[in-house]
Amino acid sequence: MKIDLEMIELFEELESMLQNGSSIPFSHKCGVDKQEALRIIGDIKTLIPEEVTQAVWINKERNKIISQAKQDAEELISQAQKEADRIQKEYAQNVEELKKNSEEVVKAYVEASDPVTLAEEKANEIVSKAEKVATEIRLGSIEYAEDVLASVEQNIKCILEEVIRDKNELSRDK
Repeated sequence: MKIDLEMIELFEELESMLQNGSSIPFSHKCGVDKQEALRIIGDIKTLIPEEVTQAVWINKERNKIISQAKQDAEELISQAQKEADRIQKEYAQNVEELKKNSEEVVKAYVEASDPVTLAEEKANEIVSKAEKVATEIRLGSIEYAEDVLASVEQNIKCILEEVIRDKNELSRDK
């Protein structure tokens, strides 16, 4: 309580110094004793409790941690998107290749004078396998993206818990 009263007195002294300072013509500025003003500010700083200084530092560190977490999350999401795009491109290439192969097989059967029904069955079998492989690749890419996002979510939760703990600790120190 004594610190609060001393700080109020110092603020009032500084305010009085500014109000009573000589005015500079044609401006809103005034002249004050620089050394006296700096002395009062220094006295105010010495009266600020260490907890306030620590709280300011903790808040700056928290902001750094959150900023780094956001940057890490953005990088992970970007990497996941690139991997998903790569897998999707690979999926499309595999489907095209399998379709091309199935067409060649059908053509080979027809050219070999085998019954058309056998060729169609073989073509359908190849197409079915291609679709199965394509589905597996697509599901794999989705699973990979979900894993990356779950990891990002877990990192953000951990950071949030740390911020809450720091905030609670500050509240207890009041």
